[in-house]
Amino acid sequence: MENVRYWRREVETLPRAELEDLQLRRFRERMQYVYDRSPLYRRKFDAAGIRPDHIRTLADVRRIPFTEKEELRESQARKPPWGDFLCIPPEEGVRVFQTTGTTGIPVRALLNKTDWTVHFYEQFMHFMHGYGITPADVLFVPFSYGLYIAWWGFQAALEQAGVTIVPGGGQSTEDRVRNLLDWGATAVCGTPTYLLRLGEVAGNLGLDLPGSPVRVVVAAGEPGANVPATKRALQELWGAEVFDDIGSTEISNFGFECVAHQGTHVIESMFLAECLDPETLEPVAPGQVGELVLSNLCTESMPLLRYRMKDLVRFQTEPCACGRTYLRLEGGVLGRSDDMFQFAGVNIFPSAVENLVREVPEFGSEYQLVVPKMGSGRRLTVRVEPTGPDLSVEVLERAVERFRETFRYRITVTPEVEVRALGELPRFEHKARRLVREN
Repeated sequence: MENVRYWRREVETLPRAELEDLQLRRFRERMQYVYDRSPLYRRKFDAAGIRPDHIRTLADVRRIPFTEKEELRESQARKPPWGDFLCIPPEEGVRVFQTTGTTGIPVRALLNKTDWTVHFYEQFMHFMHGYGITPADVLFVPFSYGLYIAWWGFQAALEQAGVTIVPGGGQSTEDRVRNLLDWGATAVCGTPTYLLRLGEVAGNLGLDLPGSPVRVVVAAGEPGANVPATKRALQELWGAEVFDDIGSTEISNFGFECVAHQGTHVIESMFLAECLDPETLEPVAPGQVGELVLSNLCTESMPLLRYRMKDLVRFQTEPCACGRTYLRLEGGVLGRSDDMFQFAGVNIFPSAVENLVREVPEFGSEYQLVVPKMGSGRRLTVRVEPTGPDLSVEVLERAVERFRETFRYRITVTPEVEVRALGELPRFEHKARRLVREN
C-alpha cells in the first residue's frame, strides 16, 4: 500500500516468531520489575509460587494470576490514595487520572515523567503514523478536560510530535463546529456518538463538513468506529477517513486502526495480548471471540500484568495489508464479557444506576434504564416511579434534579429522567430485566 506510514517499521513488521521473542524478553523484565517494586504483585506471585525466572515461554505466562480491577480499587481503599500496586514513589508522579467509577470508587492512575513523555509518546506515535497524520495537520480536540483520561495523551503526544492542536474544551457543540472550521482543522477526535452529534449540528447550522479540510476522524470510547453502519455514517457526515482508537485509564492506549482498515492493531512491542474464553479462561484460537487480557511491557508507574479488560475481541494474527505483523482485533472491541455498556465514551454498569436510584427516597424500587441506539442523538434515559401517590410535582421535580446531578457527578453522563405513574413499570418474579436497549 502506497500511503502506509510506520513509526518503527523494523519492529512493526517483525516476523511473528521474532516479535514473540521480544515480548517474552520484555515480559520477564517487567515481571521482575513489579516483583521488586509493587507489594501487591509480590504478594500475588508469592501466593502463586511463581517467580520471573519461571517464565521461559509465552505459554508460561498463563501460570501467572490475573489482575482484576476490583483488586486495584480495594488496594486504594486500604491504602489511599494510590494503593500498594504502584512501582514508583508518589512524588515522582506528574499526571493523575481516574476511571469514571461507575461501579463504586474510581481507580486512580498516576504517571511519572517517563511514562507521560516517553511511553505515551511512543504509543501514540504508532497511532499517529497508522492514521496518516503528519506535523502538517491541525487537530481539533472537542473534549471537556478533567480527570477522565480521554484525549489527554493523544493531544500531548501529537503536540510533542509537532502537530498543531486546537483545544475545544469549554464550548457548546455549535461553537465547536464553527471553531473547527474557522481554525481549518484537518483532524478531529471524539467518541462516535459525539462525532455524529457534531455532524448533525453542522448540518442544522448549514455548514459543509464534507467540504471542509477535515480528512481524518479518530473515534474512541465506544465500539462505533468499527461498527460498519456507524463508520459509514461518520464518513458521510465528515467526508473523511475514520479510524479506531482503543485504550483504558488503567493500562493506557494499546490499539489503533491503520489505513488498510482490516481491524485494530495492538502495539505488541509494548503490550502482550491474550484472548481467553470468558468462562474457562483458556486461550481461544484466532478468529474466535474471547475476552481480552493485557500486560504492560514498558510502563514504569503502574504496570499491570494479565489485566482482565472484560472486552470481547477476535484476534487475527496474519499480517495486515499494511505490512504490519502486529495482531489485529477484527471489528475492534465487539462487546463486553459482563453486563457493562458504553455510552458517550463512559463505561456504565446497571448496578451503579440501581445504587443511585436507591439513594433517592422519593423514588420507588422499580426503574428502567433505556440505552438509545448509537448515533441517534438521544440521551440515556432512566425511568422511575414515585414512592407513593401523594408526592407533589414540586417534590418530584426537586428529586429528579438532585438525581440527575448525582448521576452526572458520579458517572459523568447527564441522563433524561422520566417519572412514570406508580405501578406502571414492569415487575418481575425472577431476574429483573431493567436494561432496555433501543434498536
